[in-house]
Amino acid sequence: MRRFFLLLALIVVGVLDAAPWRESKNYSLQKDELVKILVKSEGQERVFGFRWTLYTDKVLVVHEIFDRYVGQHMLKLGHTNQSFRKQLLPQKRGPKDVPYILVVFKKFDDSNKTAQIDLFLIDKERRVTLDYLTQK
Repeated sequence: MRRFFLLLALIVVGVLDAAPWRESKNYSLQKDELVKILVKSEGQERVFGFRWTLYTDKVLVVHEIFDRYVGQHMLKLGHTNQSFRKQLLPQKRGPKDVPYILVVFKKFDDSNKTAQIDLFLIDKERRVTLDYLTQK
């Protein structure tokens, strides 16, 4: 009986500890260094790109482009707007099946003027694959 509860506890911990993202990538980027990612989905290939242009007062200005649409984000360390998400495909059944990329500003290294940025792919239904065109 004790083994059963131990096994059940391990399963519950494993399920609760499971990451919501399918893959992740870490970047240490200099100013204006462009990251390009090829997004393959449902017979089409599109490029998602981003770079940062300014860091001041703990705010990082990030520019992104996807499907010829450009955006600018102001990411502030330690606040709720420390990240942005980019939807990759429209929803099929509901909002929980939408694949998206989450870009998170982690820290800024003043000594070598680089921004630490994490990228996460959230895609529960495996509708998207990523090819990292920028190798780092």
